[in-house]
Amino acid sequence: MAVEFVKSVYRLEDLPKTNEPRKDIVFVGRSNVGKSSLLNFLTGRDIAKVGKTPGRTRAINYFRWDFEGVKAFLVDLPGYGFARGDRKEVDNWKRLIEGYFRHRASDIGLVLVLVDAKVGPTRDDVAMLEWLDYLGIPHAVVLTKTDKANQREISQTLKRLKELGVGEVIQTSAKERRGKDKLLKAILSRLKG
Repeated sequence: MAVEFVKSVYRLEDLPKTNEPRKDIVFVGRSNVGKSSLLNFLTGRDIAKVGKTPGRTRAINYFRWDFEGVKAFLVDLPGYGFARGDRKEVDNWKRLIEGYFRHRASDIGLVLVLVDAKVGPTRDDVAMLEWLDYLGIPHAVVLTKTDKANQREISQTLKRLKELGVGEVIQTSAKERRGKDKLLKAILSRLKG
């Protein structure tokens, strides 16, 4: 598995332009849900910065990824719902994320909507799922931090997601190294058609 950092994007006009046939695999979720940790777990390398403080990722971070004949960009988005920064900075992140989805919709192979297993889907997660449905962008739900949730909490989260119309949910734990094979299978099956 080959992976390399490409660039951090703070403005829409700086999104990577390439002639390569690569689709975006997008990691999205609330702040501190574990997007960067899952990205590192998936690739087997510490390529994304991880922090305990919500709002660590402040740009759209692009990584070039080649795996089993599939070429893609792994895209780590800033978290939604909570971020440390002044109002102007938070508004800029919001515009950046919304603009990304509108401008790159045809380049997106799959959006991984990360939901904390203990917390369950938040109002922002539900809004993201509805928005992706509206835009017609393919997506999958990934439960993170399953090691921190007990079975009852996981069951409640799965029940709530089912009520929202979510089918398959991929359960992961970057800390305990669980769920990587299922996650890779979901990504590859989507990209290979």
